[in-house]
Amino acid sequence: MLLVLEGCRWCTTDACLEHERIALLHLKPFFVYRNPLQSWVEVKGSDCYKWEGFECNTTTRRLIQLSLISTKWEDNWEYGMDNRNLIVWYLNASMFLPFEELKRLYLSGNAIGGNLENEGFGKLSFTLSNLEILDLSYNYLNDSILLSLSELSSLRYLDLSYNQFEGSSHLRGKLSLVRC
Repeated sequence: MLLVLEGCRWCTTDACLEHERIALLHLKPFFVYRNPLQSWVEVKGSDCYKWEGFECNTTTRRLIQLSLISTKWEDNWEYGMDNRNLIVWYLNASMFLPFEELKRLYLSGNAIGGNLENEGFGKLSFTLSNLEILDLSYNYLNDSILLSLSELSSLRYLDLSYNQFEGSSHLRGKLSLVRC
């Protein structure tokens, strides 16, 4: 019995799920411009609980929060500076499929210009059924993202402020949704 108890000291019950760790590593290349995510290492079995930018449910070991804020640029929006050298990219939201218990997703300030056709958040509405907070502020999103986001019925807070909406003038500045 003592051998069994001693052996459990080296068990990795606190480690995140392997398929979620691999999915995080697949996300890494899209978010390494300014923030190198050095704690995200590609060592098999590495404990991603110690990685920066996310939180896991300690019971299920599933990812519940992912925070990848301002990885693409400095905070130039405040100063009215133009990011002419910045490459705007289209988000493939299906990269978040493995994170079935995801509740909070922060992608503010990442030069996201929209989502790939047929790979938007609407397609993930069943998989991301726990998503309550989505922050897509300070990106280059336009009106086309709105239809995709409307499918996420579990959202309680959506921040789309400081994007490039063409609609009415109140969409150009701050646009946030808070559901109770």
